[in-house]
Amino acid sequence: MVAIKKYQFTKLFWGSFIGAYGFLLLAMFAIATLPDNVFDTWDEIHVRTAMKLTYLRFTIVIFALLGYPIILFTSVRNAKFVTIALTAWAIAIYIDDHLVLYRIIEYPQRGLVNFIQAIRPLFLACLIWMSFELTFRPPEGG
Repeated sequence: MVAIKKYQFTKLFWGSFIGAYGFLLLAMFAIATLPDNVFDTWDEIHVRTAMKLTYLRFTIVIFALLGYPIILFTSVRNAKFVTIALTAWAIAIYIDDHLVLYRIIEYPQRGLVNFIQAIRPLFLACLIWMSFELTFRPPEGG
């Protein structure tokens, strides 16, 4: 707790941080537990899209989950740039999913998948707030 008090972030920042982490953990769990027969393996577009969804995003999320706290607690300046980059990536993926991916892949009607898709805008709001606070309200300790 001593290290956290040093950075003087607002409670809203930490709430956004926890919300973003919770969302990413739920998304990783949902991706990891998808049944094998969810995607049409006879359609090449479905296979490539599923691979993109599973491997690329899963890898980036793992690196973000593991590396972001290290970056945040070592250099707030670098954390600002990483947060802005991750926010831009998340927004681009969200737009891409709505314009392209949802027309190609039909997601399973599982409760968790529907819940994740419903709270995705809240995840983006969390990232945007974190970027905003790191940019315009820099903490004293970093």
